Amino acid sequence: MSFIGDFMKAVDGALGIGRAGGPLPGTSVLEPVVNQAFDLWVDFDKAAADGAAGTATADTFIWTNPYDFTLYLQSARMITLGAGLTADNTNFATVTIKTDNGAGGATAIGLTLATTLTDSGTFSSNQSKTFNTVTGANIALVAGANLWFNIAKSGTGVVVPISSYFIRLRRGEY
Repeated sequence: MSFIGDFMKAVDGALGIGRAGGPLPGTSVLEPVVNQAFDLWVDFDKAAADGAAGTATADTFIWTNPYDFTLYLQSARMITLGAGLTADNTNFATVTIKTDNGAGGATAIGLTLATTLTDSGTFSSNQSKTFNTVTGANIALVAGANLWFNIAKSGTGVVVPISSYFIRLRRGEY
């Protein structure tokens, strides 16, 4: 058990977790709340709208894990700024947050949001949406590894407007 794990257990105890029936054995009702106190946030801004509906965005560097421990992708949100985005199940964009191994290896998809009716739905101006698909095998961000951003297009595509991305990471070792 690490210092942070001991600290989290102490916080659980200080908050009175497990009293009056409490959580399932080995878990805590407030465990997500306590974990979120230690989550890291990385933000990335897509400063320009796509030039055309079919314009894809190649892997674009976002951030490097500077810590000596592994972080794990937890979630991400996308917000379109100033313009909306109409969802379509044929002509759409697939936005991905990727990881690599920090040693020159290929990128791998960790989180995905498709601008389809069945995934994100239509974006109104300044509305945020959650990345709905998590590829568990690719969410680890080891020390020195990198986060990447990518947009692929399907059908004739769709213009992804100026937008911001907020990525939540959690330390995996307690």
